[in-house]
Amino acid sequence: MNDRFIDHVFIKKSNEYKQFILSPSTELADSGVVSRITPLSSINDNKPQINHYDNYDDDESLTAENQRLSFQLITISKPILEYKKCEEYVQYSNCLITHLDHPSAIFMQTLDDGFAFQQMHQDMNRYYMNNLNEYSNPSTNSFEIGNFCIAYSSQYFEFFRARILKIDHSNKQCLIIYVDFGNSEWIHIKGIRPLHVEFTKLTIRSIPVTLSHILPKRDPQTGTISWNTNIGKQCTRRLRRLLIKPDGEPLLFVSVTLLSNESWWPLSFVDIKIDGQDLADMLDNDGFARLTRNNKDMKMIYPTFGTHPSEHLIFGIQRSKQC
Repeated sequence: MNDRFIDHVFIKKSNEYKQFILSPSTELADSGVVSRITPLSSINDNKPQINHYDNYDDDESLTAENQRLSFQLITISKPILEYKKCEEYVQYSNCLITHLDHPSAIFMQTLDDGFAFQQMHQDMNRYYMNNLNEYSNPSTNSFEIGNFCIAYSSQYFEFFRARILKIDHSNKQCLIIYVDFGNSEWIHIKGIRPLHVEFTKLTIRSIPVTLSHILPKRDPQTGTISWNTNIGKQCTRRLRRLLIKPDGEPLLFVSVTLLSNESWWPLSFVDIKIDGQDLADMLDNDGFARLTRNNKDMKMIYPTFGTHPSEHLIFGIQRSKQC
């Protein structure tokens, strides 16, 4: 992505937010395995430059709507967002799966506070769209790894709450995770803004969890047991097709039951059902994974899961266990 394109997409304060309804699972979930480490500086160089801001009317009404959001970015320090805590043995009948790295790292949303989050997201986009010149030429030195921020997605043409995972000073870009959804991408520094304290009032929407009673199968060629083998990646792709609807299809609401929070594992274990069918049983019956009676078997396969600093940022792992 080049500087010229980034300047171009910021030209217009879009009037789309007057009619905005957030559809997180269909619009933000990745269709393939997300890379948390590969820069996009060379990948996006040939991306078509499409202008999504051809309509130039109604700026005045947007300005009037934003008078109550009279914030000054210059006063922003580095506020933090709180991660949602999970209660044990709670069943949610309508959940959205917004992203997953593999069956042991799934990001879900519950419907509580959904309306308040949509309203905050609209207000946040109106505010940052109407203050595009503030911090329009930031430096990568203005941010640190672990900082919460606001990131502009050139794919979805909206601002989202995010957290910085990695900084590439030479290419002026940051690897960020969209904290309310779980997916990641590299963003040019011009697309990153400081997070205003007004938009920290709601806790982070996504909850990272681990699918209970399911383990990766042993790879027949290498003998390795991991989600990163060929059979493990097939299981992840199968899981995405089951849980995350492509763009344009109706949202899929699944039933999620939170189990006990274990001190030896960083994420909460969950049972997931689709149309009354247990997801772990489905993966086992299809031959993509295998069942286990004891979740502690997962610790034997991934003894250090959740201990790496980047995993602390991706999953919001605190010193005192938090999901």
